[in-house]
Amino acid sequence: MADDTKALKQRFAEISSPLSPLPTDTDPQLETLQNIRFVIFDFYGTLFVSGVGDIGIDENSQDPTLLRHVFKACGFDVSSDVCKTAFQSYGEVINRHNERLIKDGYDIPEPAIDRVWYSVLSKLQESEKIHGKVDRQTARRFSVEFEARMNPVWPMPGLIDVFTSLREKNLETGIISNSQFYTPLAFEALTNQTLEELGLNPNLLHWSYEEHLKKPSLKFYKGFLSKLKRAFPGAKPSEVIFVGNDMLKDIYPASTVGMQTALFAGDKRSLKWRRDDERCRTLTPDLVITELTQLTECIA
Repeated sequence: MADDTKALKQRFAEISSPLSPLPTDTDPQLETLQNIRFVIFDFYGTLFVSGVGDIGIDENSQDPTLLRHVFKACGFDVSSDVCKTAFQSYGEVINRHNERLIKDGYDIPEPAIDRVWYSVLSKLQESEKIHGKVDRQTARRFSVEFEARMNPVWPMPGLIDVFTSLREKNLETGIISNSQFYTPLAFEALTNQTLEELGLNPNLLHWSYEEHLKKPSLKFYKGFLSKLKRAFPGAKPSEVIFVGNDMLKDIYPASTVGMQTALFAGDKRSLKWRRDDERCRTLTPDLVITELTQLTECIA
């Protein structure tokens, strides 16, 4: 549905408002890293401030009042009871999608959220709980309206500067992120630049919704390395530094597949040390940064 991309970006811009990161009282741990050719970032909580710290719906996100606003923005007038039914149906559809993907070999599956909402809305329409047009475009609009309200995002301070500096150093940049179709739209809507204009290499964009896998799946990260080697034959994992805010979802898998790592400890909402997880208990990132711009100082 490429024809609705412009409208969806506009909705993100209209609904969104500035967010500032919350201090973490973490001291940066900086040093000079050698032989870095590729700088790859997480999105939620790293490149962008995330209101809930990460992507996804949990029990705390199931606000019927918020969902009523979403229905209304999409042309449906519903009661709180319908919203509760919608959340219940949402969980059931997610479970079905996950079960199917697991059977197909995806160890930590990531369903496409617009397909999930399409199923939910279609079921509500069939049971005559909502009245009006329900199609794929409606589901995409619904997904954006919900996400922008449930998990507001805003560019992290220094985002533009860090990409400018990395481009000047002739470093290739990319993204590995849990995501949905609206993630790159939000990026472009709120920076007023395309990913390519910021210097991001299209071959190094690894979105979970496209791979049907999400973090911390090692298969997800190994899939990125396959992309890297196709685009840059001879590239080594050790030439990659991956920057993320979560020790389990970002630092553990990236270091396991051989990348160098930087923990972004710049926002209290999203910083996750995961010290109670045995995979992270003794794990140490190569860098700990509290501002994105510190990264460029550490790359020789």
